[in-house]
Amino acid sequence: MELKGKVALVTGSAKRLGRAIALALAKHGCHVAVHYLKSEKEATETVETLQKMGVKAFPFRADLTEEDQVKELVNSIAKTFGQLDILVNNASIFARTPFERLDASTWRKFMDANLTSVFLCSRYASELLSEGEGGVIVNISDTAAFKPWTGFLPYCVSKAGVVALTIGLARILAPKVRVNCVALGTVLPPEDFGDEWKQEMGAKTLLKRLGTPEEVAQSVLFCITCDYLTGAVITLDGGRYLL
Repeated sequence: MELKGKVALVTGSAKRLGRAIALALAKHGCHVAVHYLKSEKEATETVETLQKMGVKAFPFRADLTEEDQVKELVNSIAKTFGQLDILVNNASIFARTPFERLDASTWRKFMDANLTSVFLCSRYASELLSEGEGGVIVNISDTAAFKPWTGFLPYCVSKAGVVALTIGLARILAPKVRVNCVALGTVLPPEDFGDEWKQEMGAKTLLKRLGTPEEVAQSVLFCITCDYLTGAVITLDGGRYLL
């Protein structure tokens, strides 16, 4: 896929990894729908940055766990841009959840935010993505889907669901829509994780460092632009999963 002139929806793109992905797409001439839920200020700043890069960009607020809001999000993008070619399902939540304090409400919160949202966005964007030459979905998962962390069980299970959803969607939506997944290792830890923790995590990879948002964006671009790639799960973890 040639990115120039295409339209992409990147969920959770006001800041952090989503912002890096949006900037990488814009660098290649792609127009961007910047989705956010609570980060309105950051979304506005990201849109302004993208517009200065010479592409069209607009902010869109939606709770991706609510079906009606996802429908409205997709409809608004169609009205604003007239097309949708790329969907990057990046938005998710992450928090420690000790098993002994885990309850059904917390479990559902992670499933809805990290898995149901990906299904809903893919479901309602798929019609637009299927138009013309077809489109691409890229889902962001985590290597914790394959080797769950004991203190983060609902997060890990939700990300394992994203992997399964990716493979299922690739089969259902072919050949008009390709669907791939990037499973991340430690790239951009929450701000309350200290430097000592980051150094420890970096040391647990073959490359002896954490990944960068720019490297995530590179992997997403590959999933989008390689026209023979679908149903793939790319592990981007510096080799940590091999240890």
